[in-house]
This record gives sequence, C-alpha cells and structure tokens, in this order.
Amino acid sequence: MNNITTSHHSSAGTDAAAAECSPAADAAGGRQSKARICFILFSEFFKIATFVVGGGFAILLVADDIFVHKYKWIHDGELADMLALIQTVPGLTAGNIAIYIGYRAAGAAGAFCALCGVAMPSFIVISIVAMVFDRIPVHNRFVSGAFLGVRTAMTGLTALTLVRIWKKAVSDPLQALVFAAGVIAVSVFHIGPGWLIGCGIIFGLLCAVLVIDRVEKAESDRKDG
Repeated sequence: MNNITTSHHSSAGTDAAAAECSPAADAAGGRQSKARICFILFSEFFKIATFVVGGGFAILLVADDIFVHKYKWIHDGELADMLALIQTVPGLTAGNIAIYIGYRAAGAAGAFCALCGVAMPSFIVISIVAMVFDRIPVHNRFVSGAFLGVRTAMTGLTALTLVRIWKKAVSDPLQALVFAAGVIAVSVFHIGPGWLIGCGIIFGLLCAVLVIDRVEKAESDRKDG
C-alpha cells in the first residue's frame, strides 16, 4: 500500500478536511475508499481490544506500532504527544485514542468505526460475564492468580508507556521538576489528577509565553546589533 503524506497540523473542521489528510492509498496509487479505511479501523481496534490486556496505556503502545509503522496513518510519537490532551477529554483513554486515530484517518466516520471496534470486545465480554457471574469461583486460587497476573502485567505496561514517552515529555530539568512535583502531589498529598492537569496547562502556557518573549527579544537585539 502506498501512503499519501499526512499533514501534522490537520484541520479540525469538516470530515472532508480530515479525509483529505488521510494517508491511505490503494495499490494502484489512488486514494482508498473511506469505507475501506473505516473497515480497517474497526477490525484493527477490535483485534487490539480483544487480545491486548492492560487498558488504555497498553492499547496506546499497540496502536502506535500498528498505525505508525504498518499503515503510516499518524506520525511517530504523535500519540505520545497527544496523550496529555487525550486524557483530559472525558471518557476512557482507549476510546479517546481510537477516536483520535479514526478521525485523523477518515474523519467522523473513521472515529465512529474505530470507537465501535475498540468498545465491542469489552461489551461482549462484560455481557457474558454478567450472565454467568454467579457461577464464577472468585475465591478460587486459580481465578485469583489470574487476576493477580493481569494486575502485574498492567503495571509493567504502564511502566513501559512511561519509558516510551519520557524522552518527549521530560526533556529538561524544569519538566523533570514538574514531573516529580506531580508524583509527590498525588502520592503524598492525594491531590486529584484533574487539578494537576489544569495547573499543568496553565504552567505550560506561562512557560510558552516567557519563551516566546525571550526569543522575540533576542531576535530584536540581534537585528539592532
């Protein structure tokens, strides 16, 4: 499959604009149909949600590999860059990731199909579990061991996500200080993550303003000199 280069700064406007930046193309060199892209989005996210255990962070890692390296529909590191924004939106991280990738690939239709794909396995499994929940031996040592294994795996996947986004998210001492302050605020003072995200947005805006002012001042001094 040939790939049409996407624009990193895609328009947040109409479906046509989102489809225009879609990188998918067929073997003959023409643009793939939106229906084909939507089918791929649904099937890939259905498989991801079915076989990947660990929630949104685990799905982020797998989706990044598939849609960056296999289909090249998003840029390398784009999901890591968007993770903070994705987590500020109400809803599950996995669903928000699916919506973001689907919209980048095929507009609103792609977002809908990707969301359906990532939600369908959970809906099926929860429905089955609800029907037979009374028969599940929750206190059985094998069942308890399975749950323990899943929790352990989720911890490892979360740690792996942190390692992958560390270089992009923490690149200077000031950011490392903010990271440490956030960890202390949550673990020691039990401050809600929502407050930290809000303060982080404000802090980031202030830092950006200061950096822009310094750059403009340096440029002005250079021209005057």
